[in-house]
Order: sequence, then C-alpha cells, then structure tokens
Amino acid sequence: MLIWFLLLLTIISIMTAALLWSRFSRVQAKLALVQLEYTDLLRKQQGITFKVKKINGEYRYLMFEGKLYYMLGLTQDDVGKRMEELIPPHRQDYIRDIYDRAWAGETVQYESGLNGLTYLNSLTPVIENGETIELIGAGSDITERKKAEQAMQESESRYRQLVELSPDAIFVVTNRQIVFMNKKAMAVLGGSSLEEFLERPIQENVHPEFRSRARQHLQQVLDTKGVLSPYETRYVKLNGEPIDAEVTAAYMLYQEAPSVIIIFRDITERKLAELQLQESNMQLMKLVSLDGLTSIANRRFFDEMMEKEWDLALSGELPLSIILCDIDYFKAYNDTYGHQEGDSCLKLTAGALDKFAQQSGGFTARYGGEEFIVLLPEIAAEEAADIGVRLCEAVKALGIPHRASLVSPVVTISAGVTTFTPSAGDELEMLIWQADTALYEAKQSGRNRVQVYDVSLMKEGI
Repeated sequence: MLIWFLLLLTIISIMTAALLWSRFSRVQAKLALVQLEYTDLLRKQQGITFKVKKINGEYRYLMFEGKLYYMLGLTQDDVGKRMEELIPPHRQDYIRDIYDRAWAGETVQYESGLNGLTYLNSLTPVIENGETIELIGAGSDITERKKAEQAMQESESRYRQLVELSPDAIFVVTNRQIVFMNKKAMAVLGGSSLEEFLERPIQENVHPEFRSRARQHLQQVLDTKGVLSPYETRYVKLNGEPIDAEVTAAYMLYQEAPSVIIIFRDITERKLAELQLQESNMQLMKLVSLDGLTSIANRRFFDEMMEKEWDLALSGELPLSIILCDIDYFKAYNDTYGHQEGDSCLKLTAGALDKFAQQSGGFTARYGGEEFIVLLPEIAAEEAADIGVRLCEAVKALGIPHRASLVSPVVTISAGVTTFTPSAGDELEMLIWQADTALYEAKQSGRNRVQVYDVSLMKEGI
C-alpha cells in the first residue's frame, strides 16, 4: 500500500513539474515575443534611441536603434564604441559636457548633427540607489525644420541689415508700386518723404531708354523668386535729372504680398571717371602705338597686330601679305637737304603709304629709319603685288625733289612683297624674312621697283 502511495506521489510530482515547465516555457516565449516586438518597434521608429554607459571614465554606446540611426550612416558594429570614435572632433567637447550633466542627474535636451543631418535629443539618466548607472537617449530628425528656420532667419536678417545698416539706397516694390523706401533712396532720387513716391509707378523713376529692361528684370525676380545680379541702369530724379545707378534686386514677401526689394547706388561720378579714364587710356594707347615722328603705327604695334593676324590666318587657312618698303637713297637725301627736310620727307611718305594701305584693308607702320612695313590681312599674292606697285606710284606722285637720287628726280621707294598661308609648324618670322629678302633683291636690281618673293609674280620698274 505504501509503495502504491509513493508511486502515485511520484507521478503527481512529475505531472506537476511538467505543468510548471510548460507554463514557464509559455511565459518565456511570451517574454521573447514581447522583446522581439519591442526591438522591432524601436528599429522602425523614425528617430533614434540609444544607451550610454560610463566605463573607466569614458562614455560608450551600449545600444542603438531607430531609422535615424541608420540614416546617420551608423551600423550595429558601432555599438560598444567610445563617444570619441563616433562624434566629430569639433563636437566632442560639446557632447561630453552634455553627457557629464546627464550623468550628474540632469535630464538634458540638446541639438546635434552628423553627416549633414540635424537632430534633437533628450538624454535621461537612469539612477539606482542614488547613482547613475546609464543614460537613455532619444532623438528625432529636425534637419528640414532647422533649414526652414535658418532660411527664415537669414531672410529676416538680410532685410533688416539692408534697411538698417546699408549705406545704399533701398526701396520695395509691390504690384509695380513703391511701398517702402529708406532715407538714402529718397535723397538719391531727390525727394524728402515717402509720400512723394507712393503716388508714382516705379517706371517713372527709370529713364525712358531703360524702362523696358526694368520691367523684364522686375518680372524675372517675381517669377523665379530669386536674386538679380548687379547691373547698371539709369534712374530719373523727381526733377527729371538722370543719374547712373548700379542695381540689384531680390524677391521677398512684404506684408504677405510678393514683392521685390531693390538696392541701388548712384554711380554717376564713377561713370564719368570711367569715361575720362577710357579717354586717357585711348590717348595713352595712341602714344604707345604711334610713331612719334610720322604719326603712323610704330613697330611695337605692328608686332602685336602681326601676331594676331598670323593666328587668325593660321586658324582660318587664310593668306597673309606684307610689304617691306625703303626710301631710295635716303641718306643722300639727308646729306643734301638736311635732317629737317628728311623728317618732312618721312612724314609725307608715311602718310601716303598708310592712306593707301588702309584703303586696301591693312595699315602701314614705321619699321625703322626710312623703312616702312605694310600689313595686309587676307590679301592673296597677286593682289599684294599690285598694291606694292600702287604704293610705289603713290610715293612718286608726291613729287618730293631728290636730286641726289640715282634712279629718279623725285623721292621713290623700293618694296619687297610676300604672301604666306601659314600652317601648323610655320613660324611668323619666316614671313618677315621673305619680305626682307625680296626688298634686298629689289634694291640690288636697281631700286625704284617692287620685288615679289615668288619670282613668278615679279613686278618691275615704275
């Protein structure tokens, strides 16, 4: 009987244990499920949740979850890392101070940023027995909100600074009417009160020649809600006096209406100074580019133009001709008539050569002493030879007496003509050398003649 009782007790114990284990397993399963759901919930939340623990005086991250966490470019491999390993160096002191405050028992709300995102965090200490054992943090992405706030602040700040601090004239246009104007603008446009301008359309403050462009600029700013780069225009004062102005404009809302803020300055004096400077530069350019005796181009100007025309001829596969001229027996002329008459002879000869060269689309420069050089862009060989002959005729037609000449009773010239269509690898100096060679041949052949570098195109005697 006792054995049966013990056996029954054993069976009951086993059944009870099995029942308890089954209940325990179900509880464990439920706890695991709850934990899984909790983890999934944390992972799917829009923000970020994290834990921080202070170990050996260093803050380490024990847990990260949330979509923002992954948006920041972090992974679960970052769990366990020190704060200094994840926070940029320039932000570490700021974050460490916040963690220190939270570890001391304070709940701290702060903004932070990483990888171009801005987020708002709340950090709460977990305290047991009066001591902080870890920090629980929760954050949300506020990047777009911060951008919007910054844009609004910058817009407000820009407008306020322009109005209050800028020395430039400022006014605001709504529906093509001036609705605001600072004192500087009133002074520049010749007024003393805003009321003087409120009754006038904005166009009446613009010079008639510039009104069409002003309308286009105004509409462009309104359409694009953008900023107009500085440009020059002309305004009109209340008394009708025109002023040159440098203007820029930007879109803005003024009293909730789409408007344009216009900033301008009077540059009338500057424009006048620029004009005077341009005139001075032109005069200086003439002094630098012209020969002091003959008033035609000097050799420096010829060299500059020769390089430009050579490049154009090279790129366009175009002919380029030059004529090198020399007054025949000029030393004998000076010895016979004196240097003053020699200078007069040079001036007259230079004038005749340059006049005809310009009619042919080129120009003449004094190349040195009694030498002149004619540059003829896009002139082919045969036409260049004909021009050489006509230049000789033009000088002879001056009728300047020259009793010391061995070829004519009047002043004559010898000329060397060459034409070249440059290609890659050719050198500009070759063209000068050819003209010089042709001139030498003309003088060796008796002077008072034109010699073409290509002998098949030679033209002789006048």
